[in-house]
Amino acid sequence: MEMGNGNVSSGASRLQRNMKERIRRKHMNDLLSELAFVTLLQSSKVSATQLLEHATNHIKQLQERVEERRRQRALLLKESIADENKKPSGSRLPSLNIKCSDLSLEIDLICGLEKNFMLHDIFSILQEEGAEVVSSTQYNAGDRMIYIIKSQAISPRIGVETTRIRQRIKDLCF
Repeated sequence: MEMGNGNVSSGASRLQRNMKERIRRKHMNDLLSELAFVTLLQSSKVSATQLLEHATNHIKQLQERVEERRRQRALLLKESIADENKKPSGSRLPSLNIKCSDLSLEIDLICGLEKNFMLHDIFSILQEEGAEVVSSTQYNAGDRMIYIIKSQAISPRIGVETTRIRQRIKDLCF
């Protein structure tokens, strides 16, 4: 009789382990699915190894893009300071630079502190023109403000019309 109880006990223990393993595997699959979604992996039939390799490459690309943006920002700040030092103090005009690549759009805006506009007005322009803001950065550089706004097209098929965006931001800020 006691042997039977031991078998029942070990059977219940095995059932518990199996249930915990099933829960662990489901959790892992949920995390892998989320990773595939976040890394924009189109195919749903990839192994976990392929997904992790894809995610690793995606992260490396993002890191390279971040580093490139940092270099661009440093260069932009350096150029803007050099340009401002060359200008007479009364001729400081706003500067607008829009870079478009694939479905992303970066707006670099430099203006004096005396220019009054709300940053959300620029966000509204972008939304109305079919772009969503991904990130924005604002720097106070002495007597001027530097804005770097990154966005992407809401609809890849339609894209974003940069000419209209440029004109609307100029009308607002200049």
